[in-house]
Amino acid sequence: MKSAIRVILDIDDYRKRRSDNMAQMANRLGDKVKRTGHSLVIGPFNAHDRRIIHLTLKEDPNLETESLGEGN
Repeated sequence: MKSAIRVILDIDDYRKRRSDNMAQMANRLGDKVKRTGHSLVIGPFNAHDRRIIHLTLKEDPNLETESLGEGN
């Protein structure tokens, strides 16, 4: 039985740039929610991006994040 080999390609630091962009977006949206006082629903994201959003905003005591939909 052969074991699988996992290969991850990160061309020109794409993953870090994507992560930084997602964190910046999360902070902007968090600021908007605090400014308006209204909750905000954003479109579908993959699990990695959702995790970045949750982790970016989890330390702010004035914000709460929640993922909606099917699955864990």
